[in-house]
Amino acid sequence: MKRILLPFLAATTATFAQNAADRAIATTHSAVARTQGAMAGSMLTKDMETRQAPELFPGEMEDVGPQFLIARPQSAAPAHHWIEAYADAQFFYTSNSLLTEKDNRDTGVMVLTVQAAITPPPFSLMGGQVSTKAGYRHQWWLYSLDKTASQLNNFDFAVSTVFLSARHSWDEKWVASVGLDYNRYLSHDNDWTEFYVELSPSWSIERNLQIGTGQFTVGYYGAYHWTQTDPMPVQNINDRLDSAIGLFYSQELVPHLVAQPYYRVQWSHYTENSDRNDFYNTLGLALIYTVNDWASVRTFVSYENRNSTDSTVADYNKWESGAGVTFSASF
Repeated sequence: MKRILLPFLAATTATFAQNAADRAIATTHSAVARTQGAMAGSMLTKDMETRQAPELFPGEMEDVGPQFLIARPQSAAPAHHWIEAYADAQFFYTSNSLLTEKDNRDTGVMVLTVQAAITPPPFSLMGGQVSTKAGYRHQWWLYSLDKTASQLNNFDFAVSTVFLSARHSWDEKWVASVGLDYNRYLSHDNDWTEFYVELSPSWSIERNLQIGTGQFTVGYYGAYHWTQTDPMPVQNINDRLDSAIGLFYSQELVPHLVAQPYYRVQWSHYTENSDRNDFYNTLGLALIYTVNDWASVRTFVSYENRNSTDSTVADYNKWESGAGVTFSASF
């Protein structure tokens, strides 16, 4: 039962949890950049050097008074970092750990993530900037740390991911991304052996809108999953096309504290079972506090439901709430 169920748990939660962590990190970097920009502007005024200019013609000083040249320090181009890495720890409570329609079982879940990526210098393309990265990510999902007597901790697993991605931003409003992930799901209950693999290309397009002092983002997110599941007989039963629309709003409440409400609707079409279409609705709120340029903390609450056209697949509802901390570094 475990090997059949875990792919569904991982496929429906791991991707969105990773997106939430990545978005929190992006928010941290954005807030830090705004703070550093304000500090740079203040220092520029203090560090301006003045000296009297030579006369352009005899008697100029008597006519118009002394003239001065103002030398502003030239801001050096930021050094490019070839390596980006981060570590993230998140603990949350879920009201429905097994994603069942009835007899829900609540528990606490710990998700630990480490990631490192090579990031070549960005380059210009069609009036915008393209950034790329290639790297490795490892996640551990640890269930029922609060009450192991329930034996939900038997569902512990890890996800090993090799990924490539490219991001194109232009006009300060649009962001398009493509990616390719190869995921291996490893069972803790069986000496971390592989029980599920998938190759997943993804693509997205986002539009950012400035609303007052906040930013609203609307985006389309797509992915295809080529999968192989153990046990037999149908190894690729989870092959599917995901299409989602996401709405996000970011607002700085006080310096370093950002609120992010969001809503996401997703349609998953299973290509090996054309009668199965799953529909997800996810609504949530995150509060992210930037400690400094390499650390942030967050807390969040979310609600999700799934409705499936396949009568053998459970429709479910679940609430989740928790907190996380992220440490990032660039070299």
